[in-house]
Amino acid sequence: MNRIEIIKNHLLFSQLQPQPQQKQFNNNNNVLKEMENNKIKIIEYKNGCKRIILNRSEALNSLTMEMLKFLSEKLKEFNNDDNCKFVIINSSTEKSFCSGGDIKEFSQLSRSSAGVNEFIRVEYAMDHLIHTFNKPILSFVNGIVMGGGVGLSIHSSHRIIGDNVQWAMPENRIGYFPDVGTSYFLSRLGSIGLYLAMVGVKINSKDLINVKLATHYIPNELFERTLEELCNDDDIEGYRQIEFILNKYRKTLYPDKESSHLVLYQSIINRCFNNKEFKSVKEILNQLKVEIENVDNKNNKDEIEWASKTLSILLDQLCPTSVCVSFEIIKRALQMNIDQIFQMEVRVGTRLGNRQDLTQGVFKTLIDKTHKPIYSPSSIYDINQSFIDSFFLPFDDGDEKKEFSII
Repeated sequence: MNRIEIIKNHLLFSQLQPQPQQKQFNNNNNVLKEMENNKIKIIEYKNGCKRIILNRSEALNSLTMEMLKFLSEKLKEFNNDDNCKFVIINSSTEKSFCSGGDIKEFSQLSRSSAGVNEFIRVEYAMDHLIHTFNKPILSFVNGIVMGGGVGLSIHSSHRIIGDNVQWAMPENRIGYFPDVGTSYFLSRLGSIGLYLAMVGVKINSKDLINVKLATHYIPNELFERTLEELCNDDDIEGYRQIEFILNKYRKTLYPDKESSHLVLYQSIINRCFNNKEFKSVKEILNQLKVEIENVDNKNNKDEIEWASKTLSILLDQLCPTSVCVSFEIIKRALQMNIDQIFQMEVRVGTRLGNRQDLTQGVFKTLIDKTHKPIYSPSSIYDINQSFIDSFFLPFDDGDEKKEFSII
């Protein structure tokens, strides 16, 4: 079943919400095979479910190169396996689905162009495979999901979230950029997507439902019951039964100003991060200053405080080059398909990954935690368009092997 058919079926059955009726299963009898490799547990069930459990809880399930290679190998195997009806990806801990790529390993690889390039080509190829998978992939997400963890889940046909999601793409804080194909989705969210990409704010479960980055909300107390039924119900023959089970346990979330950051500040986000009107980062900065100084807005202290905080983050807490690259990526991605987006991201990621900004960002933010990296250029106002464009160029002759390739 291709991705379009999956989405059509999801829309068709998303309104079905029967009352949960717990079935009894003998889990031991339903497991065909179980294995663990590189902190990833694989369970294959008789009903055609292939389950991937991230099991590196001591490191918040951050992904090493070996984990990425193993995941890619298993996903490719499942995609070609006629006995595989669907795939589930979840975590062994509620604390974190996946906090992203292993920053320590990535920063070590950044010492050479080949090291960074290999890491991101492996990761992006895996994300691309998930995006184009010919069967449903269900990601059950709770707790921390950032960077590479977003990539692992956002490309799934079903993005099921619990109560405690902390979602962010904060790479601009360390001299990198929001990658793993997220620009495909964020570019299609208008001003909200540009805001999330540039500022890297953390959002919650209600925010994700509000902007449709999640497809289903299932309360924490029903997560295991839902997983158990999906993994063990012999009546599952295809997509419709999967959707029926999900809709038995899904609940409706109502985002409001008290619980959703994106609802509370939606109007001012639309004014300040209008991706159709503004042609540069400097125009966004100017609009934030207008909001702060606007006499007519003095009665809305929340918006003034938001604008002041957002301006401070952009100017004082993030890598200037990363912010400008993120703006450019979202602008370009809106006109691209997923293949083109990953090709663009490999080029940008390889070049950003080998800059001193990344070394500074990782060390000052994550190691000595002074949060005062010295970036170059040091200000957004010192960056011109030709400098930003240079990150997007094809690789030179002889370096074609660095380009993105599909697995």
